[in-house]
Amino acid sequence: MSGMETSKPSRHWFHISIQFIVAASCIYWLWHLPAPNKAVLLLAGVAAIMGFVEMRPIHKAIYFLLIIWLMFIENRAIDKDRFDFVQAEREKRKEETRQFSDIRDDLKATIKQGSDHFDATMARSDTIIAGVSDSMRMQTGGDSFAFITFTPEPGNVQFNQFPATSGSQFLVSITSHGKYPLREIRATMMDDDRRLAAMEEYNKHPDGDWMRAIQSSDTRYQYPYLRPQSLEGPSGDVELLGMYPFPKGDSKRLSIAFSGLNGYWNETLHLGRVNGAWHQCLSVMGPTVKQATNPFIYCDSDWPEGRTLAEKDWPRLKQPSPHR
Repeated sequence: MSGMETSKPSRHWFHISIQFIVAASCIYWLWHLPAPNKAVLLLAGVAAIMGFVEMRPIHKAIYFLLIIWLMFIENRAIDKDRFDFVQAEREKRKEETRQFSDIRDDLKATIKQGSDHFDATMARSDTIIAGVSDSMRMQTGGDSFAFITFTPEPGNVQFNQFPATSGSQFLVSITSHGKYPLREIRATMMDDDRRLAAMEEYNKHPDGDWMRAIQSSDTRYQYPYLRPQSLEGPSGDVELLGMYPFPKGDSKRLSIAFSGLNGYWNETLHLGRVNGAWHQCLSVMGPTVKQATNPFIYCDSDWPEGRTLAEKDWPRLKQPSPHR
């Protein structure tokens, strides 16, 4: 009897001790939440005590409250763990994004540096190529060309090495056009009236040289070097080639084929006499493709009829823009 009475107070104080420890843990975990499952372990221990150790109803009620308290703490611990996990993932993604942004910026800087280096290299290369190309144009003539003009002159006037004549004639000149000098210029001027006369003469002697008869109507010129247009010579280099007689009528059309180190070009020269005064207008096609589609035209300003003729010289090309 006394043993039973002694055991009951012992169990009583045992439950009080356990309940105090659990309550103290719960109070501590309210401010310092444990890792998930720690509260569950303590809850399982409390449940085991309730199942295997005899206790008073008051102790059962306390244990029941402690279980509810532990469940609440475990729920908060799980929520905190999830929140911490989400925050950690968010910080991780933020850090990865920052690192990726740094890598992207470094990559952009590297690409930009490479692009700038490439652009600088290409610019230097273009400058070198342009210099080489410009040097080549200086040697060949580039897109420069020359054209022939006729200036009426009275007779008994001598120009340089050309002999004086009794009658009036045209003074033949060659003029450069463009920023590059011209070398080894050759020109063949074809006179249709002279060619027709040569053919008529050939027909009187059919056993002669037909090609020689045709070429006898042509006039050939050559000039070794023409300076380009410049600030000192905006009109180009003008040099004398010779004399040419006046035609019998009041108009003439001459075709002139040029060649130089830079290629070939063609000129059509129109001459017209109005009120006793000779005027001229010419058009030049080439030597480049661009110039072939937009011929150069030079006319006396007081002869609009000549410009109309010159603008029809190359009907298959687009309408040329006027030049002086």
